[in-house]
Amino acid sequence: MQNQTDDPIGSSKVAPLHRHRENPLDANGAPPLHRRVSKGRNEGREMLPPRLKKPVKRLLNALPDPAFYQYKYLLIHGRFCNFKNPKRFSEKIFHRMRHPSPIFTTLADRIAVRTYIAETIGPQYLVPLLFSCDAVDERTFDALPSSFVMKSSNGFGQVKVVRDKNEEDIAQLCELANSWLAAKSASRSREKHYLSIPPRIVFEEPLLEDGEVPDDYKLNVFNSPGREPFVFIQHMHGRFRDLQQELYLEDGSPPPFKLELALLRESDRRSENIESLSEMAVLAKKLAKPFGYLRVDFYLHKHRIYVGELTVTPGAGTYIFAPRAWDRLLGDRFGWPENLPGS
Repeated sequence: MQNQTDDPIGSSKVAPLHRHRENPLDANGAPPLHRRVSKGRNEGREMLPPRLKKPVKRLLNALPDPAFYQYKYLLIHGRFCNFKNPKRFSEKIFHRMRHPSPIFTTLADRIAVRTYIAETIGPQYLVPLLFSCDAVDERTFDALPSSFVMKSSNGFGQVKVVRDKNEEDIAQLCELANSWLAAKSASRSREKHYLSIPPRIVFEEPLLEDGEVPDDYKLNVFNSPGREPFVFIQHMHGRFRDLQQELYLEDGSPPPFKLELALLRESDRRSENIESLSEMAVLAKKLAKPFGYLRVDFYLHKHRIYVGELTVTPGAGTYIFAPRAWDRLLGDRFGWPENLPGS
């Protein structure tokens, strides 16, 4: 067994930074370059004259892959990305975005992934599917129950919770759904595995309780040879209202790091004795077993567990850990190179 003092994740202590040759950190635990870039990222956008925003955006979107990914990585993480020999968690996520395995398309496809989930852990963990289609008109909604969730098969953030269709403007729902079918939202971040997914609209049961959607439990599972899987959980409260994030480890204890994400604040709540957390961890590890890293999202509804989605490039590479050393420490737990199914 590995000595806990040699395993900063196992001991919940941050390893000395010189072990990974990190840039010197300031008092806030961030390299000076990162602090300047991340601070200037939003400020720079505000300073850009409105008339230049669209031309600059078109210019960035026209960049060839080597320049685009390096520019984006520099903007987020304050350094260049090592694509040839990625070590950090963020570098491995960017590598997946730029050089995706075919299996990533299956996992990201909200319809195709249902087969993988059912075959791996059982169909009882699937959110009940009402139906899917590749075009939407007002007649589409005649066959739907009064409440449902509408989402795209190939996008992110394309989700609409309908609590009562009789209170909705059906023409607007049609317009929204068809705009999703026509959009290529993943092309903006160049998460290439999304681009091969056939665009469809998916209708699911809403899993509502008192008109509210359930919390989202995002289990980040890391696999590396010779080690037990490492798991940390993002517990999301207030979805579609006031989104907050609570972080903890598999045993419910707080992690030795924070996860900084734009437009997301840390939750004031501290959950204890979370129902079915251990079962979620077992299921997540089964689904993640072939991969160096996989995020498995769960819902808990009326004492039943459902898998929401599987994610291979969370946040399109924007996860920032504090202290910054955890980008490398978690990268060490991210088994690499990956010998993936279908590759």
